[in-house]
Amino acid sequence: MQQQPRLPLWFLVANWALVVAAFFLGVFLGGKGKSQLPEPQATALQLIHAEILKSHVDPQDPHELMDRAILAMVHSLDPYSLYVAPGKVAAYEENSSGRYEGVGLLMTQQGGDIVVQYPFPGGPADRAGVLPGDRIVAVDGTPLAAEPPERRNDAASRLVRGEAGTEVRLQLARGDGTVELSMRRSDVQKSAVKWAHFPDPDAGLGYLYLSDFHPGIRDQIEAALARLQQQHPLQGLVLDLRFDGGGSLDECVALARTFVASGTIVSQRRRGSEVVETYAAKPELCDYPDLPLVVLVDQDSASASEVLAGALQDHGRAAIVGARTWGKGYVNTVYTWKGLDFRLKLTTARYFTPNGRNLDGHVGTETNHGDRLDAPRLRELLHQVQDGTRSPDDALRALLRAPSAPAQAGGITPDVLVEVDDDQRRAVLQVLDSHEPPAKHLAAFTAVAAQYGFEVPRPPDAEHDAQLATALTTLRERIAAAAATSATEPR
Repeated sequence: MQQQPRLPLWFLVANWALVVAAFFLGVFLGGKGKSQLPEPQATALQLIHAEILKSHVDPQDPHELMDRAILAMVHSLDPYSLYVAPGKVAAYEENSSGRYEGVGLLMTQQGGDIVVQYPFPGGPADRAGVLPGDRIVAVDGTPLAAEPPERRNDAASRLVRGEAGTEVRLQLARGDGTVELSMRRSDVQKSAVKWAHFPDPDAGLGYLYLSDFHPGIRDQIEAALARLQQQHPLQGLVLDLRFDGGGSLDECVALARTFVASGTIVSQRRRGSEVVETYAAKPELCDYPDLPLVVLVDQDSASASEVLAGALQDHGRAAIVGARTWGKGYVNTVYTWKGLDFRLKLTTARYFTPNGRNLDGHVGTETNHGDRLDAPRLRELLHQVQDGTRSPDDALRALLRAPSAPAQAGGITPDVLVEVDDDQRRAVLQVLDSHEPPAKHLAAFTAVAAQYGFEVPRPPDAEHDAQLATALTTLRERIAAAAATSATEPR
């Protein structure tokens, strides 16, 4: 049996995109007069939406249909614009800000047990007395054993989290007995500084890994540098931005100002060539104007990572080591509307380094960017965003981290190029993605790891990381060159 389609597929897709675009335009204009949806697309959208609900072989949710249409329209603009549907906003906000509401616990499932690896220092769980190795038996009287093992870890996380200011009661198995502790949930800020240590303490060579540009990262880095200097005098620093997909431009600029005393950090332009905003260095904010620097990057360093690396490279403040970066030369703006629970992340401007470089290698007005992406992988990630199994930012990060991600012209070209194969990249990522255990709980956490047979995370080391080894060699050379220059200056 064959039935003629009422409308061709291209007409359906084009109409949905145009209609939803008009909807957003009307919202943007707001008080300037509401824009009417254009015809015949407005009628087509209503008819098609109704017919799908009435006649499609599978039942469809009317709200989800519209969310799909909007998501497809926005994502068709470029790889970085995104529609965040209601219900996905909380996960999106957590991924973009690194902030959530809970008690500050890192947990792991071992067999049927939910085991505390450690509480975050200073958080509600830490203040209440939760210890590494505690096993969570019940939350607010709800036993975790009632959940199937495959859902127990998710259930524990869901029950422990909750609105800041509310109280939660944990029943914990500790040794041969049990304890019950109450604590008040609060805002918890994840640290984007995952590793801070001295790979060569005798030479004073420090190392920091920055995983994201969340709000507050400048303060986190300042605190990490202060802790390092309490251990040894800091003679030079490797700032690792590998696999860092970016984040807040404001935080990026604030961090650049820590190391650059004068000049432009970055400028951005909207449509045409008009310079709409320039961010400049501020001498009073430059705490480390002369600290020798090396910045580690790879093909997954993107966006704010490239802004920072480009500024430090153009000003001669750092040597860039590693692989050519991703090549995102665009700025995104996140739009919200009062009373409406969704987000629009829209590409709104191009950015330029102090020397006027636009680093983009993936989106261009004369380039079909769809040909540059792994289309099956992109479709898979879009489906995962739609069904809630991935947050939008996690999906983009997965796309960036894919071994097949293209290395186009654009991005930051390292001063010292160090290419590694995919196996080496995956090994480095596994190390960088782990959390540095807090010193306060390190001994107890190490005992828990030995008890359950999992490894204590270790920082990246030059012996197993060729890019880091080269970065440290380059840093020693920069320190030596700075010392030689200082010795020859007239006094």
